[in-house]
Amino acid sequence: MVYLAKRLQAKKTYYYLVENIPLGSGKRKQLRAYLGNEKPSELILRHLMKQFEAQVEQEQYKLHGFHYLTSDEIKETDKINREFWARYNSVNEVVQEQFDENFVITFVHNTNSIEGSTLTPKEVALLLTENIAPNKPLDDVLEAKAGQKTLNFVKEHTGNFNEEFLLKIHEMYFKETKPSIAGAYKKYANYIRTSAFQLTAPELVPKELNDYFNEYEKLSKQLHPLELAAWAHWKLVRIHPFQDGNGRAARIVMNYILHRQGYGMIDIQTKEKQVYFKTLEKCNYNNNARALAVRLVRRFKKQYQNAFK
Repeated sequence: MVYLAKRLQAKKTYYYLVENIPLGSGKRKQLRAYLGNEKPSELILRHLMKQFEAQVEQEQYKLHGFHYLTSDEIKETDKINREFWARYNSVNEVVQEQFDENFVITFVHNTNSIEGSTLTPKEVALLLTENIAPNKPLDDVLEAKAGQKTLNFVKEHTGNFNEEFLLKIHEMYFKETKPSIAGAYKKYANYIRTSAFQLTAPELVPKELNDYFNEYEKLSKQLHPLELAAWAHWKLVRIHPFQDGNGRAARIVMNYILHRQGYGMIDIQTKEKQVYFKTLEKCNYNNNARALAVRLVRRFKKQYQNAFK
């Protein structure tokens, strides 16, 4: 991550932009850009950082090719995934079902809680396993059930990742709570409260999504599954094609891609949502999904490195 550094020499302070690019095996290459002996204003600093990020991206491409992760990160992640599935397949079906059910419960709680749901983890568990509804807002209850249904639907989907599938996901998730917008592109401009970036205008959404699916087909042949899932998640949030529910649709899409590629699905925890939002903002700022890919790798390790051990 690019940061502003300063160095004191001969009683003068000098300012630099710095980025450390991972090389693998714990090694890094540091890039520096000298800014002068006066700290730039916030506006100028943002402009300089954007220019420097472009230079960093060029250097990363030279070092790693078109990848968001280093070769060591990819090898380690693949190893963790292989070993997890070996352990998963070694246990009996009851334990497998319990593990799968627990992921759905945890994912549904967190993905809805990130967007403001009031249900606790225990309430979600009782609702999804025993159909015991808590005395909470009806929309929160309905969207928890819808989240479970939608996640299970994408796990069984064997067709293509296309516009029809994306609209189906959104419709399934929100037809009970937001019927007027479920499965339909936005008609009015919207925004992300935590972001300074302008989202795609409603009239441009069909074209942007057509480009999105075309680019997905191209990148699916180049990127590692976690990189592809990160890109698909970030880019969908960046377009923000729906009036509401874009974050949840993007997290479902992310897990559909991972599952289809034979990877364990990832749960982004509510307690990490501020870091998650900042990561997406960094992706927007850099116009690529590298920051989210790195974040997903960390989360993947936490979830699967010691599962069933």
